[in-house]
Amino acid sequence: MSGIHTSLVTKVKSVAPLVQWTHCSIHREALAVKGLDECLKNTLDDTVKIVNLIKARPKNSRLFGVLCHEMVSEHKQLLLHCEVRWLSRGKVMSRLFELLDELMVSFRRESLMGKTCKLLLRQCDQ
Repeated sequence: MSGIHTSLVTKVKSVAPLVQWTHCSIHREALAVKGLDECLKNTLDDTVKIVNLIKARPKNSRLFGVLCHEMVSEHKQLLLHCEVRWLSRGKVMSRLFELLDELMVSFRRESLMGKTCKLLLRQCDQ
């Protein structure tokens, strides 16, 4: 892909010498955010823990979907976080807060309020 003589970049530059080449922007953004603020990192880590609590077991995920349907939620499931895709981080956090009421009801039903409730409250305070 990026060899010095046979790569796509070399072939494109032979036809259009003024073209600018940039490595995949998603990977650049992922690398750039590796050293972000500790508070933001902790918030994202808590978000991933909360999502994984629901998504890790098919039964929990299915019950959460049914609960969202019963509560007439706009969304029916949480999104999984992907480490490489920077855009997924914001979407995961947004969806978590859009489904906050449903999460609280689900955790009450499943008796998972202890640690998870603390994570949610910490998220809301930030």
